[in-house]
Amino acid sequence: MSGMKKWALVLALLFTVFVVVEYYRPKPVDWAQTYVNKDKIPYGTYVLYQLLPDLFPNHAVEQVRLPILNQLENYWAAEEDSAAGTVNYLFVNASFQADSLDLDALLGFVEAGNNVFIGSHYFGKLQDTLHFKVEAFSAQKKDSLGLVFTHPQFKDIPPVLYDWEKVDGVLELGSAAQATVLGKNTEGGVNYVQMPFGKGNFFLSTVPLAFTNYHVITNRQNRYAAMALSHLPDQTVWWDEYQKQGPEGESSIFRVLLSHDALAWAYYVALGGLLVFVFFESKRTQRIIPVWEKPRNTTLEFVRVVGNLYFNHGDHKVIAEKKVNYFLEYLRLHYHESTSVLDAEFQERISHKSGVDAQEVSKLFYIIQDVRTYETVQEVTLWQLNQKLENFYRQASR
Repeated sequence: MSGMKKWALVLALLFTVFVVVEYYRPKPVDWAQTYVNKDKIPYGTYVLYQLLPDLFPNHAVEQVRLPILNQLENYWAAEEDSAAGTVNYLFVNASFQADSLDLDALLGFVEAGNNVFIGSHYFGKLQDTLHFKVEAFSAQKKDSLGLVFTHPQFKDIPPVLYDWEKVDGVLELGSAAQATVLGKNTEGGVNYVQMPFGKGNFFLSTVPLAFTNYHVITNRQNRYAAMALSHLPDQTVWWDEYQKQGPEGESSIFRVLLSHDALAWAYYVALGGLLVFVFFESKRTQRIIPVWEKPRNTTLEFVRVVGNLYFNHGDHKVIAEKKVNYFLEYLRLHYHESTSVLDAEFQERISHKSGVDAQEVSKLFYIIQDVRTYETVQEVTLWQLNQKLENFYRQASR
């Protein structure tokens, strides 16, 4: 088995073991405040959504996955066909989001006789329209805070206690606000009001956590959500999920993966393993190409060695003859002259063809004649010969 296959097998085995361990490991409690109607975690709204048919027994409960404007356009289209009745439009979320178009449509919807219930910590542009704002309760903080209703039917019901920071939001009503206070905390802060608008009403609550699973199923707290919603008339209910889940069918496989810790970690490990694999295996797997040295000019080395050999032996005659022979070969190749007779006429032709001064050519051939004539050549003669030859080559090349 190759090293690559061993690595892949080990990675796959570790991945499988990790997924199994994560799947069977006790799941930690997810305390995320999603307010989603299909979430059974503490701060989802699954329980309340399942109880809505009991709270409004004579009418349908419908989940809404459209923006407010689109949902109400459909409503008005049905109204023209006399197929629509009055509706309770419910929003339970950490933050109520509505742009100017949504808000205008919602105001027209309520003005026509419908009701809107909003349980939220933040109400956006609706605060300016209805002249109120939300603040954290400024009284001295305690461990718990009780919530009560002002309706005469609920006056004998004891306060419902919550952790202070979960229900400390209160409504501050402006002078122009028209509101009926439906609920307070035990310190006097207003947290639930009814605001008439046209023929309909807005029901605003600043304690959305009181409508989540954890508090709906907790003893002595489970009655609060039912009593709050009992202020609404018994009519068709729209439960908004668009502001929490988006439009219908938008959930992707990645959202499903990331919503479960075991699947999310498995996804991250697989992605990390893939990146490691790509990083290491993207390199070329062929054998290393050897580094070859740049070819050297051995001819020059040979000439240098031979020259040093002759020079060290002091045999100037041989060196001079070789230089002369090389020069005569140069004349034959470049000027196509026979070098058997080196007379004055020959020297004149060489001067004419090479462009070298005739006097310089004559001096060069005079030295060549000495090299050929005598048995030995002095070092100074060899040096003069070399100088004359170098001058000739340099002038001839120009």
